[in-house]
Amino acid sequence: MNQNMDSFFVDKLLLNALRSGDEKALNHLFSHYYNKLFRAGLRWCSDSALTEDCIQLVFLDLWKYRMTISEVNSFEAYLLGSLKKRLVKELGRKENKNVSIGLLNETNFISTGSYEEIFINQETDEFQKMNLKNAMEQLSPRQKEILVLRYFEEDSFKDISIKTGLQVDSIYKTLHEAIRKLKLILVK
Repeated sequence: MNQNMDSFFVDKLLLNALRSGDEKALNHLFSHYYNKLFRAGLRWCSDSALTEDCIQLVFLDLWKYRMTISEVNSFEAYLLGSLKKRLVKELGRKENKNVSIGLLNETNFISTGSYEEIFINQETDEFQKMNLKNAMEQLSPRQKEILVLRYFEEDSFKDISIKTGLQVDSIYKTLHEAIRKLKLILVK
C-alpha cells in the first residue's frame, strides 16, 4: 500500500473518530497539521497572530461542525482550504480588501521565476535568516528554547511540556510573548 492510500485510510478513520466525539482525533489533527497550516498561513498573510487565531478558529469549527463534514480525501487539503477561507474572511473584517482579493485570486502556492528571481529570493532569505537569528539572541533563554522546540523541531505543546517541565498554558504564553517580542525587534 502506498503512502497516499495510507493517508486516505488514516483520514477516514480520523473523520469517523471526530464524528463520534473523540477529542483525541481533534488533538492529533491539530498537532499533526499545525506547523503546515502556520507556514501556509504566513505565505498568504504576513500577520502571524492573525494566522494563529485563524488556525484556532478552523479547529474550533472542525469540532463544532464535525457531524456535518462530508467525506474528505485529504485532511491536509481540507484544512488548508478552510484556513485560506478563514483568513480571507478575517482580513475582510479588517477591511483590508487588497490583501483579501490577492488571497482569493491566488491559485499557486509555489511560484517559479527566472534564475535572477530565484537568486534574489535566496539572498533575501539569507538576510531574513540573519535578522531572525540576531532577533532571537535578544529573547530570554526560555523563549528561545520554546521557539526552537515548537517551530524548528516541530514538537507538540505536550512534548514541549514534557521536555521543559512547564504547563501547556505557560508554554502558550511564553511562545506568544516571544513572537510578539520578535515582531517588535524585526519591525525596527
